[in-house]
Amino acid sequence: MNAAAQKVKENRQSGGPDLMPLPQVGHDSGGNNALMTATIRGFALAFFLLLGACTAEVTERGLLAPVKGGELSADAIAGAAPAYSPKPLEVTTQDGPRLYAVLLRRPDARATIIYFGGNGYTIGRFGPWTASVFAQLGVNLVLVDHRGFGQSQGVPSAAAIEADGLAVFDHVAALAEVRGRPILVHGQSLGSFIAGHVAARRPTAGAVLESSVTTTEDWARAATPGAAKPFVKIRIGEELRGKGNLANVKLIDEPLLLLVGAKDGTTPPALSQALYAASPLPSGRKTLEIVPGANHVDVMQHSEAIAAYRRFLDSIAR
Repeated sequence: MNAAAQKVKENRQSGGPDLMPLPQVGHDSGGNNALMTATIRGFALAFFLLLGACTAEVTERGLLAPVKGGELSADAIAGAAPAYSPKPLEVTTQDGPRLYAVLLRRPDARATIIYFGGNGYTIGRFGPWTASVFAQLGVNLVLVDHRGFGQSQGVPSAAAIEADGLAVFDHVAALAEVRGRPILVHGQSLGSFIAGHVAARRPTAGAVLESSVTTTEDWARAATPGAAKPFVKIRIGEELRGKGNLANVKLIDEPLLLLVGAKDGTTPPALSQALYAASPLPSGRKTLEIVPGANHVDVMQHSEAIAAYRRFLDSIAR
């Protein structure tokens, strides 16, 4: 087994990064140090009883802790998804920082999917795994390093990464290589915020929201263990209040696919069910797939998710 194939195998087994960490308890120290502090889920009920009430802070600085990474090599793609030919892209954002992206092309593609990964996603580390998954669907694939992550420049913020999503869509839509094919957006966890933002504001052919949430507030409440709820006060940073896809799904008029793992304890199925209910689309243009046995990060490894995705593409790219 070559190095590229071994890396894909390891990422498949791990299901990728834990893309949306739980709220941090206490004061945010920023960066990777904040991610090392204890989370709500890690506290036993006895500890809360001893400690008394505490505050869980969900801040932009604590949530968006940049992770650097390398580029996606042709050898890695050849080992993971040989149907694809990679082309590096550079997307200039509205305020100047340049984003690293990669277009994975195939001559028989029936559509192009722009993929926004979750918190901690970098193309260099997880791109081969993502390519191996989407190669099954017969599509072109665009991978993006979020602002400040991987090879992309800039400092991430909730507002900035949403605006960057629009810049990425506009850049891809202008490429000759994808002209004449439907362009869809797919976001996983934190990346679903971006995909929903784009689909609500650009003429995409469809949107896929995987492991998504209604609002940051709903997510924080849902992710807090029931036994801990009486002892924890959730405080949401002003820049994150209301962020999520509840407002976006009310504006999306393209076909919508919601994917979530039945065992997802980070963004529970109830949040995707609420998004489905909030969408004004008729039932024939929206689909909710709760994937049996799947958790927060491995939805696309399950055959039920791939089958639902194929049906979704069949309805768009006839």
